[in-house]
Amino acid sequence: MERQSGNGWFFIAPWLIGFVYFFAVPLVKSLYYTFTKITITNDGLEFQWVGPENYLTAFTVDPDFVRAIFSSIGSIIYQVPIIVFFSLFIALILKQDFHGKTLMRSIFFLPVIISSGVVITILKENVFATGVGQTSSLFQTGVITELLVKSGMGMPLVKMITTTVGQIFDLTWRSGVQILLLLSALHNIPDSMYEAARMEGATEWETFWKITFVLISPTLIMTIIYSIIDYFTDYSNKVMRMIVTYVNQGRYEYSTTISIIYFAVVLLLILFADKVLSKRAYSAVN
Repeated sequence: MERQSGNGWFFIAPWLIGFVYFFAVPLVKSLYYTFTKITITNDGLEFQWVGPENYLTAFTVDPDFVRAIFSSIGSIIYQVPIIVFFSLFIALILKQDFHGKTLMRSIFFLPVIISSGVVITILKENVFATGVGQTSSLFQTGVITELLVKSGMGMPLVKMITTTVGQIFDLTWRSGVQILLLLSALHNIPDSMYEAARMEGATEWETFWKITFVLISPTLIMTIIYSIIDYFTDYSNKVMRMIVTYVNQGRYEYSTTISIIYFAVVLLLILFADKVLSKRAYSAVN
């Protein structure tokens, strides 16, 4: 028994070392920084203890931070359901047998591959450099706007078209992982269950709600949680831009403070969402 326990510690040792070195230690240091004023000197960084002053500044002095927090929360209330619904809709389509199915799957997952490389880095740098990040779209429609205006189209209609195009791009861009997860969950449902339902005279609508939706509920919760985290950590998020801005201004203690507050808010929202959704999923399964 002791030997098995030792083997277990041996295998999780790399994870524990990484957790302590890359998460626990930086988190403790960051918490300390939030109670100090950091000054850059010739000898390095100088820390002056100021107590909760940075937190008071974030909540009582800086109006933009609190506004940005509520704006981000408000955005996920309508954005996450749209992303999850779109992902489920596409996953249901891609599960069907049709010519070019593999190509379509590759197209919808392509943003995930691109987002881990150089292209997304350039896009994110462009968001900060041009200030276009004031909108939530990574897709810039300047060229399209110019072409439509030159064609004689009215500016209100042009704005509506470009906004819609940008939102469609963002929706597709943010849905790759969710589509993959839901598609995997759909393929794990035994065909025999659908065959039995059809033999009992169940309609497609009844089959979806009583079999498909129930069995993919755990994965659906995972996609919702992932979508929340993905939005809160996206470069187009207002709070993320504020953090980077304050770092560039040399206000390291304040950027760390709002980072810690932001982390706590996101963590609480995720725990709340997981608790509520897990109860509903458990009720649906039973």
